[in-house]
Amino acid sequence: MAKLTDPQQAEEAAQRLLNDRMDYVRRAITARGALDDAREALKEAEKNDVQAFQAAVNNGGWTAEELRKIGLVAPEKVQRVQRRRKTASTSPDAHASSAQNDGGTEPEQ
Repeated sequence: MAKLTDPQQAEEAAQRLLNDRMDYVRRAITARGALDDAREALKEAEKNDVQAFQAAVNNGGWTAEELRKIGLVAPEKVQRVQRRRKTASTSPDAHASSAQNDGGTEPEQ
């Protein structure tokens, strides 16, 4: 490479190098924006999926089992809520015993 003696030429060369590097930053920012948009769209689609499934069960007269048989499995969120409810309703003794332990009486010392 030729030796630069003119400050203007040196500055222009440095600017070209910075511009090349900035292109990577621009692409990364654009990609990140697209990713954020896709995540937001996914959240919205998942919310709509849950609402549509629940409407089919609550208002449409379908059961979750019937929908599953025709190929429409409950959305992940609905399955989590159902598991949580099932666990809570099948262990009332565990809940009652923990409530008794926290009944406001302090242990003796």
